[in-house]
Amino acid sequence: MVEALSTDYNRTKMSLELVLASLFKPNKDQMFENGLYWQPVPYNYLPKNRDPILLGVLCPHYLELYNEAAYSAEVQTEINKHREVIQYIAKYTGLNITKFEDIYNLFFGLFTEEEWGFTLPPWTRNVWPKTMESLAVHEYYVAMKTVEMRQMAVGYFLDKVIKDTMKKISGTTPAKKLFLYSAHENNLAELLIALGVFEYPHIPTYGSFILLEVHNITGVHGVKIFYENYSGQGVKLLKMPNCDEFCPLDQFVHLVTDLIPDRSLCGI
Repeated sequence: MVEALSTDYNRTKMSLELVLASLFKPNKDQMFENGLYWQPVPYNYLPKNRDPILLGVLCPHYLELYNEAAYSAEVQTEINKHREVIQYIAKYTGLNITKFEDIYNLFFGLFTEEEWGFTLPPWTRNVWPKTMESLAVHEYYVAMKTVEMRQMAVGYFLDKVIKDTMKKISGTTPAKKLFLYSAHENNLAELLIALGVFEYPHIPTYGSFILLEVHNITGVHGVKIFYENYSGQGVKLLKMPNCDEFCPLDQFVHLVTDLIPDRSLCGI
């Protein structure tokens, strides 16, 4: 009924276990301890360095291209546009900030400190959180800078989604109704960018999710894309460029064709 795949990190495995526990609440006969509404539900994961579906950004070839992109003239020009605030941050942190990834990592460090109840240092008041977040978001675009980078970051995942959808429609996998993936905020942001629906720059928060729903409307199979990032707007139906909110499957496949990689591209 459900196929569940996580990345090889404890936090994503635990998140997936939480979702599966909510989906498969045990009945009285299945409860092995009174009051414990949990039963074992299987899920899978691949080793970090062997997972192009959810961790394509760890592909050897991707890492080569990323280093080129991060220090490319285009990206460095963008960094220089923010030189004043970056120099301010560097002054108080002692960091040698040469790429957007440095700001991205610092953002999550400060976010975690604040989350755990620590008082952030006074210097952060001038840049936290909005300025820091607006700079950190640039990292997503660096991660998706070239076609090959996009193919590895999201293409293997999209290829699986399309193949699973085709199998479901053809009746090859009639029992499967849901494919669950537990990954990271960059997976969400990069997929939204690839699909052309990253509507405003932001860091997806804990528990954010994308739903790719397959519908059959008057005999036409198509995809609806929903996104929830707990900004107060609720689950939002997104519209891809050059397609309707209900995007016919053949058109969806056509729009993402350039994102589907050759199997050997990753380099594993």
